[in-house]
Amino acid sequence: MKTSILTIAVVDDSVKWTTIAENHIKKIEGCFLLIKIHDGFSFVEWCNHHKQLPNIALIDVEMPKMDGVQLTDFLTDHFPRIKIIAISSHANREVVEDMIGCGALGYVSKLHEMRNLPLAIAEVANGYVYIDPVLQIKNINREELMEERKKQKKTLENLKLSLKQKEIIALYTTSAGQKEIATALSTSPKTIEKRVKTVSEILNVTNRQEFTLESFRKGFARLARIFKPSE
Repeated sequence: MKTSILTIAVVDDSVKWTTIAENHIKKIEGCFLLIKIHDGFSFVEWCNHHKQLPNIALIDVEMPKMDGVQLTDFLTDHFPRIKIIAISSHANREVVEDMIGCGALGYVSKLHEMRNLPLAIAEVANGYVYIDPVLQIKNINREELMEERKKQKKTLENLKLSLKQKEIIALYTTSAGQKEIATALSTSPKTIEKRVKTVSEILNVTNRQEFTLESFRKGFARLARIFKPSE
């Protein structure tokens, strides 16, 4: 009898943490590290250009260009077969809810070198929700959080945007440039410019800042609520 291989992607801007995750994965029987990528936007581009997608993606919350919440929100809409586990040094409840509420099934703390990552992978692979006990956060109701997300997305559905226009909302609210967005979507910068113009008219905004703020305000796009310590 042939055993299926569980393929994993690691998306983290830190070489240290991608290496730690890789070392955990190597020790898990039946797991294979498919890809390591160091920012969320590059992972979107990779997914758009590859047919073989990972079963599970380990996603850091705080990353350049496209943070973990933005990436998770995009993957949930456009690549829903990928199961997501957040890996993060952020331990506050709001950030955990941000990730779980965008579609992640697990959240693993980077404390103690992610010692609970193998268990999280096993649980999430079987469709269970896993919140690292190291965080000491209880009563995270994924169903409620996802229902709230569904309500926000329903407002977006009412605009009757095409799939490509929805992609623009998700990607134009990141810090990636239009050329990068065009490359990720295998199209031209001019086409991206046209789509941005069309969606901007629908949202009644005139520049990228207004576009981003309006998208966040209405819940069409998400951003991690990352609280940094004061210096």
